[in-house]
Amino acid sequence: MTPEEVAAFVQDEEGGVLAHLDEHGDPTAGLVTSRGLGTGILLAAADGRPLPPDGTPVCVAYEREPSYSGVRAALVLGVLGGGRLEPERTISFDFAKIPAPTREDDH
Repeated sequence: MTPEEVAAFVQDEEGGVLAHLDEHGDPTAGLVTSRGLGTGILLAAADGRPLPPDGTPVCVAYEREPSYSGVRAALVLGVLGGGRLEPERTISFDFAKIPAPTREDDH
């Protein structure tokens, strides 16, 4: 996904999960709200935890609601600055819906 596609993807998202390493090198995660801003993403903490300090490398995971075609998810990696994430790398996943098993004829 291009940075523009990422911003469009999160435009309607209510939230995502932000993961990063804390000052001790331990993984930590928190909920964030997001808003796409052209080529960047504006983040705000959604669970009472503050956002990590500026300059912190982070990964934010987003998931689209299931639709007729399946589920789409994206991982956005970048560095946080002023509550804004400029995507450096994105990884997207498309999970197709698995059709329900059909019952075979007994004939």
